[in-house]
Amino acid sequence: MWKSKKGEWGYFRSQKRRRALITVVLFAIPILILVTSWLYFGTRNNIMTIVAMVGLIPASMSMVNLIMFLMRKSLPEEEYREISAHEGSLTVAYELYLTSEKRNALVDCIAICGNEIVGLVTDPKTDKRFAKDHLQKMLRADGFSTSVFMLGDIRKFTERMDSLNAHADELRANVRHRPREGYDGYGHEDLLRHFSLNYSL
Repeated sequence: MWKSKKGEWGYFRSQKRRRALITVVLFAIPILILVTSWLYFGTRNNIMTIVAMVGLIPASMSMVNLIMFLMRKSLPEEEYREISAHEGSLTVAYELYLTSEKRNALVDCIAICGNEIVGLVTDPKTDKRFAKDHLQKMLRADGFSTSVFMLGDIRKFTERMDSLNAHADELRANVRHRPREGYDGYGHEDLLRHFSLNYSL
C-alpha cells in the first residue's frame, strides 16, 4: 500500500507515510542550514538564517497537508474486499476526500457506469446529501451530465453495483462521449473518474 495511487484502496494510508517522510526532510533541510551557518559564522545574524526561515514555508505547508491525511482512514480491508468483489465492468475509485471552501466530504468509494455514479459514505460526519450535490455540481460545471447517488450502507451499495452491472449495456448505450483535448485514450467513464479525483484531496 506504500505506492497506492489516488483513487486506489490504501491511498490515505500510503500518503500518510509518504508525506510524513517528505515533511521530515523539508524541515530537516532549513534546520541543518540554520545550525551549520550558526556554527560557521558564530552568530545567527547571517544571510543563511533568512534562507533557512524561508525554507520553513514549504515545510509548514507540507505539515498542514500531512495533518489532513492523518485525519483520514483508509477503508478497512474486509470492506474493500467485499466491494471489489462486485466491481464487474464498473469504473471505480476509492477513498475520495471531496473538498470545498465551506465543507468537505469523505467518500469511501464511487462506482461509475455510463452517466450514473453511486458512492458509498460510511463516515458519520459526512453529509451524504452534500457529497452528492457537490460532486454532481462540479462534474456538471465541467460539462458532464451525470446522476449522482450516495448511500450509507455497504450492502445497499454493493446491491446497487450489481444492478449497474446488470444494466451496463443499456446505461452505456445512451452516453455521448466527447473526447477532450489532453485526454487521449480516456473513455467517458475514465474522464468521470479522473475529474472526480481532481476534486479530491
